[in-house]
Amino acid sequence: MREEPRIIYSLDAFPISNNRWNEGNKFKETIYSTALSILYSHLWYQDIELYADETAYKFLYMLPCRVTKISSNEDTVIWMKSKIDVMEKQTKPFVHLDNDVFIKKKINFDFDKVIVEQNDYELYSMYQYRLDFFNQYTKDLDYWKPDLGYAFNCGVLGFRDLELRDQFLKVYYTLEEIFIKNNNPKIARIEPCIVLEQYNLAALLHHHNIKPTLLLWKKNLFENSQLADRIGYTHIAGQKKYRIDIVEEIENRLFKLFPYWYKEVKNALEKEGIA
Repeated sequence: MREEPRIIYSLDAFPISNNRWNEGNKFKETIYSTALSILYSHLWYQDIELYADETAYKFLYMLPCRVTKISSNEDTVIWMKSKIDVMEKQTKPFVHLDNDVFIKKKINFDFDKVIVEQNDYELYSMYQYRLDFFNQYTKDLDYWKPDLGYAFNCGVLGFRDLELRDQFLKVYYTLEEIFIKNNNPKIARIEPCIVLEQYNLAALLHHHNIKPTLLLWKKNLFENSQLADRIGYTHIAGQKKYRIDIVEEIENRLFKLFPYWYKEVKNALEKEGIA
């Protein structure tokens, strides 16, 4: 059996404290969600590392995994940049899990080169108007496809092939530079992250004729949600995680399943006046 990849997380508190997606301050909700995600993973995996900026570190340093401080990018637009930063640090196979991913049964992350959560082709309309912006500036990129018709959801994103990881980082930085140079929020507010990460990866893999391993491999979202239930996988993507019933459910699960750690995190929050 191949070496089990390490599990990594990243958390830069700046965007989620500063009105990302016009949602106001979602710091406390993100701390509880990150804690629950890590504690579920801790039931199944040995090698887990959370990379947290100084603000988040104060509330999560006590969790039963390695917790490493990173610098905040202080960027509310490219809010997933810390994920790229920590992927770059890895020297052996890894799987990055988003902070709103919960693994309730052990999943064996057995994959060849790269693993993603699922194919996002049914949500492609979310990408199209963003691609209209990027396609103006990407004509010289040999790997780029202006209208691929799909992208990969990266709630789970892992690399066993670290050279391929390096290629992905290279195209990420190229596209990020294009965005920073040409973005004018006075003309239009573009939410670039799903293109910078998820579409960009799909274009690169298509260019190299590489098929990623899909954690959820069925043919549509409905069947994938059934598969996710069966394997004990939950990803509460996007703004849905801030619905009051979901927020309460996350805190309640943390309290019921991991009462010691819930108390530790809650005490740390209360000490800083975050109730």
